[in-house]
Amino acid sequence: MCPSTRMGPDTPALYLRALIETCPIAIVVLDAQHHYTMCNPSFERLFQYTPNELASANLDYLIAGPERLEEAFGLSRKVLQGSRVHAVAQRRRRDGMIVDVEIYGIPLMLDGALSGVYGLYQDVTERNHAKKAVRAMADQLDNLQQEERRRIARELHDSTSQELAVLNWNLTRLRTLVADGDEALKSLVEETKEIAYQCSARIRSASYLLHPPLLGEAGLTLAIPWLAEGFEQRSGIRVMLEMSEGLGRYGDEVEIAVFRIVQEGLSNVMRHSGSTVVKISLYLRDSSLELSVSDEGKGYSSESTTQEPDNKVGVGIRGMRERVEQLGGWFKIESTSQGTKLSAAVPIGVVSRG
Repeated sequence: MCPSTRMGPDTPALYLRALIETCPIAIVVLDAQHHYTMCNPSFERLFQYTPNELASANLDYLIAGPERLEEAFGLSRKVLQGSRVHAVAQRRRRDGMIVDVEIYGIPLMLDGALSGVYGLYQDVTERNHAKKAVRAMADQLDNLQQEERRRIARELHDSTSQELAVLNWNLTRLRTLVADGDEALKSLVEETKEIAYQCSARIRSASYLLHPPLLGEAGLTLAIPWLAEGFEQRSGIRVMLEMSEGLGRYGDEVEIAVFRIVQEGLSNVMRHSGSTVVKISLYLRDSSLELSVSDEGKGYSSESTTQEPDNKVGVGIRGMRERVEQLGGWFKIESTSQGTKLSAAVPIGVVSRG
């Protein structure tokens, strides 16, 4: 055990002041009238103002600037009324440079009355720049992926499908030539023709799923029913589809995101759920497309949860979540023993076509 240290009555205050002085987070202390009292060296380094300059002017005027003054005043009012605040905003340094900061406003209450205010500012400019760079890279990768999907779809449709069509035609002619021939040979020709037909159908389906032509030509109004019908035929799982009438056309990013979410949701139902029915809902509400894919399967766990189970959800779902959030929407999965529901809202932005 550490030996006890005798502390004088001023020791806690000295410890607190030492903590503030050495803290890497910028800290400013204001009184109950929002007047400057003190700040630590990290605050001086971040905003480049001296204590004398801070004491001679309103803090919000100095570090918010005229374009952000109302927002800064609003945060200050809340803290002075006794509420804690947390916000991410932009503030201005003495040299005019704008920095991104995470702000904590903490009221200091003594005997039920406001005695002062602590303001904590953490510079998150580099972090935000890194996030923007990651988003830009993700957008670029997504665009490359979409282009590759289009290329492969064209190759399957224009080359492989045509070659299989020729193969089917030749097999049809061969069946005619062996009409009076050996029964074993006729059976082999029929079996080969059926295999070629199945291959052709699967390649055509794969080509459409990679880059559905209906999505580019007619939008979600026709592409989603086509996707649902094809899924029902392939899987034997009954699909119930509800959609707003007259959805209209939206930007490529929005339409592709919605289509891929429904596609990924159906894929997960077929792989994991064990459900015999799936419900798809797609509605236009205010300025967003709201969609859900729900089933009556076994769910991800026996307990109800609103948290996405990381060990059960594939990269596709995580990719969809990131994509929707980049578009300014939200995405969630709710899983219980009675089934799983995937929900999302994608802001439609400006209608770009149609």
